[in-house]
Amino acid sequence: MIRPFTKYLFLSLLCLLSATGFAQNFIPAGSIVYPFRASPAIVKTGTQFHILYNNKGQYTIDSIVLKGPYSRVKLKIDSISKGRFEYDSYTTMYTNNKIWVTVPAGKPEDMYDLMVYAAGEVELSRRSVKLVREFAAKHSFIHISDTHVSRNWVGPADNGFAEELQLLDRFITVANIIAPDLVIVTGDLIHDYTRFNKDARGWGGDTIKGYTKLPTIEEKYRNYFEGAKGYRGVQAINAPVFSVPGNHDFYGMKEDNHPAKASQWNALCGIRVSGLAYAGTRFMFIDDYLGDPVKDIPNKKPMSGLQGKKLYEFLESNGPGQLRIMAQHRHDRADTAFLNQQKVALIVNGHIHTPHVDTLGKTPTIRMRPGVVARSGEAHRWEQILGLFRIIRIDGDKFEFSEPLRFCSNPIEAYDKIKLNLTLTYKSGNTGLSVNNEAIIDNKIPADLPGCRVRFVMKKGNYQVTGGKIRQQFDSGKFSIVDVDTDVNANTIKKISIKLKG
Repeated sequence: MIRPFTKYLFLSLLCLLSATGFAQNFIPAGSIVYPFRASPAIVKTGTQFHILYNNKGQYTIDSIVLKGPYSRVKLKIDSISKGRFEYDSYTTMYTNNKIWVTVPAGKPEDMYDLMVYAAGEVELSRRSVKLVREFAAKHSFIHISDTHVSRNWVGPADNGFAEELQLLDRFITVANIIAPDLVIVTGDLIHDYTRFNKDARGWGGDTIKGYTKLPTIEEKYRNYFEGAKGYRGVQAINAPVFSVPGNHDFYGMKEDNHPAKASQWNALCGIRVSGLAYAGTRFMFIDDYLGDPVKDIPNKKPMSGLQGKKLYEFLESNGPGQLRIMAQHRHDRADTAFLNQQKVALIVNGHIHTPHVDTLGKTPTIRMRPGVVARSGEAHRWEQILGLFRIIRIDGDKFEFSEPLRFCSNPIEAYDKIKLNLTLTYKSGNTGLSVNNEAIIDNKIPADLPGCRVRFVMKKGNYQVTGGKIRQQFDSGKFSIVDVDTDVNANTIKKISIKLKG
């Protein structure tokens, strides 16, 4: 089995090879490229999905498993194709295996790790597959941006953590109560330099950009995705998180070395440009910073380049759907010809940290950004930009979006003093030892929150609830897992009770 850190160092070598032009014919050690990190998968139970996999030595694949917190699902391997499966037309990065698998019907809805077993080794793609029973016409996503994880570093270079994780961790608690169908992060996930010994405003101190110095790019992305030192990264959100690149999402090379930057993303985050078909919605995720400004991202009419070709192929193969949404980092690079032709209804972006909404093109396309979740150095104007997110709710061909919502009342305070505006507490320990329990959701956010999620971990049995609707109930060893949906109005407290039937 490849140890994770060794594997990431190996992928870094791939990035350096990319910079010198050798990556096109270089296949790394066995690894999962999709679904992975920035591009997870949402899969309906009883249906197929594919895995892009680098299989060193073309070893026999023994089995493929989804592992959740309370369930394990063995996938049926339908076919394994061998060849060259290019997933980035700019870097020409590719895998040598494409695996089609089927998820058995009726398996629990949850976020799962994807595990590929081959020749005594296990390849793991953490929290990369979301199983659902159906793609509901009514669905929602949370939009956040500019997390800038690792801009400011706490502790020693080789054993510290990104300060931005403290606020991001608190946001994750709120996001998991709201329970969106997905989350979109529009760039500047990490930072292209690291600051040590910051001053009170988050500036000053010492900064480094050299890849040979710690923390490395692997550690930066590990902080963003997986967390560090007890603070959670975005993969702790109980929904698939789709992340697009921003201008700060590289490390260790010159800003104009576009092949190296894009290859580094491929190696450590996966696919840069992709589409997601969810019910009638077509999401398009693009990169408007890492690629070459002439070939990959033309300075004029961005969708006339390689990325536009990729998105045209996505829309052709999946159909136009009812609603088209694009996610990108920049606020000032929009191809209105593409937007008008494809009738893109919404662009979500970041880059500029202040919240904003406007329209452009003939469709017209709404363009908006939410503010930022965790941005070091912005404490002096936190009331305008910090601790904010939006909720976008979709119903067929229509959507509505919230005002920027603040998930805590005091985002510049120390971690243990942050006061969340949405909390979930249990009367008894939610550890599977009880046959009855009570959950309290306290919503201080000035917005109605339909479909909030409560997960009860109970002694094995058959349960009934008041104050909500059971979404699913399944057994996990000696426990019964009961997921409950409940609507919580703005500025109210909601009680949900559970007990054994009979």
